[in-house]
This record gives sequence, C-alpha cells and structure tokens, in this order.
Amino acid sequence: MRVAMGPTGCPRTTAIVRKAARAARLMRWTGAPAVLLRDALITGVSRIGPTLVLRTFDGIADWQPPGDTYAARTKDAHRPPR
Repeated sequence: MRVAMGPTGCPRTTAIVRKAARAARLMRWTGAPAVLLRDALITGVSRIGPTLVLRTFDGIADWQPPGDTYAARTKDAHRPPR
C-alpha cells in the first residue's frame, strides 16, 4: 500500500526526524554545567514518572505495518525448506 506524499513528505518520517533532532540537541550539550543539568533533568523526569521517557517512543516503537507483510502471506513462511 503506497501513501501519497504531500509537500512535507511522509508524516511518520517527519515526526521521527523531528524527535531525533530534539534528542540530538539535548545530547550535544558538552559543557560540564550543561551536562550536569541534562543528566539531572533526565534523572528527575525518570523518577517522576518512569514511563514518561518511554512515551517519547510512542508512534515509533509501537508501529505496525498497515497490512499483512509478505512473509505472513506466504504458506509455511517459517518452516525450513526440505
């Protein structure tokens, strides 16, 4: 199944790239005070709600293909050849 791409590209890909860029900006902090602040923020958020950090992966890690995969359609797909 093909999805028509608009002027901004594929919406899921755009969302993934934006999330990756946001994480990269945070990880690029290199000064000692900035690194200390970054690590404290991540630790604090993890303690407040352990699943809060994992929610950033919603829409990425929980994705399922829109239809049957090729392997699911083939007969005896997981059986080794004789």
